[in-house]
Amino acid sequence: MMDDQIWNLLAKKVANELLPEEEKELARLLQQHPDASYTKEILTQGWKDKQKPFSPEEESIALEKHKRRLESAMAVEEVSTPSRRGNIRRMTIRIAGVAAALTMAFFMGRKWWSQPKMDENLQQLVTHKGSRSQVKLPDGTTVWLNAGSKLDYPKQFTGNQREVTLEGEAFFTVAKDARRPFTVRTRTFSIRVLGTEFNVRAYPQEDSAVTSLLTGLVEVVLDEKRNTVIRLKPNEKLSVPTAQLLEEDTVEVDHTIPVVIKLIKSPLTVMKDSVITETAWVENKLAFKRLPLEKVAVMLEQWFGVDIRFKNETKKQEYLTGVFQNESLEEVLKALELTGSFHFKTDSDGIIWIE
Repeated sequence: MMDDQIWNLLAKKVANELLPEEEKELARLLQQHPDASYTKEILTQGWKDKQKPFSPEEESIALEKHKRRLESAMAVEEVSTPSRRGNIRRMTIRIAGVAAALTMAFFMGRKWWSQPKMDENLQQLVTHKGSRSQVKLPDGTTVWLNAGSKLDYPKQFTGNQREVTLEGEAFFTVAKDARRPFTVRTRTFSIRVLGTEFNVRAYPQEDSAVTSLLTGLVEVVLDEKRNTVIRLKPNEKLSVPTAQLLEEDTVEVDHTIPVVIKLIKSPLTVMKDSVITETAWVENKLAFKRLPLEKVAVMLEQWFGVDIRFKNETKKQEYLTGVFQNESLEEVLKALELTGSFHFKTDSDGIIWIE
């Protein structure tokens, strides 16, 4: 069960009253209480009609019942000391606001994260920029979902396969089941495992997709029809280009000619204090080693939910190294700026410009 502190912070987030330090505390608590992540996404996302709408009479009756519930909630007796009375009053109002948001969602119809109608057996977890979530799948597998990512998974795994679909980045600790392999599907490749720990980064807007293995054994399936499979051992990663070599709508493609794809198989990147850059985000650490500023900017956009642009294109290829934990965006940028590689400014619209 979620504690009162999580409910309080979630209510403040819905009311747009969450302070920066409270945002960090909420993120920490959500990592400790995975079941609360689902509630958080429900409360903070928009809704889309999926079911038959209510008749005007039904809406009127339901709305009237809800008004009575709100009046009852607002009328809760406030037993407190004078110094805390205002806080309890505000908390009562926020709880009522959460109830109102849920009721509005009820009237508008249930949906799954603004996506087309899905199979009734499927669920979808979405994290937007600036947020991360954790979920335990029906088989006991634990998944950490990074910012700007989507994970489709079934309510129950059936048959002799366990399969999920990922867009973005996730870290998997797969529950062992020798009879049922676990498969992660992305737009670029699939990963087959029995029980292991690995990271997958497959954002559609990036030029490569990467699988990083910590423990166990995985098979990266590039082409199921041709059975093109690459096995990874612990502490190895595989990078696969995602860019289309040919546009099929403008160029006729001869599928009998094998396409040569440049694959990069390499060790994981280990920094000081045994920080592994590929999986540091799971421990709430932002880490990179000799990474172009252009890609660092993308990481910062996802991590903090901001917009970063370049006035000086030559700065994109400046290579940077850093490990950050609990620092604000401004603190990270100022620390990187001390390298002398770039300067940054924030305009009136909140856009950060690299120059």
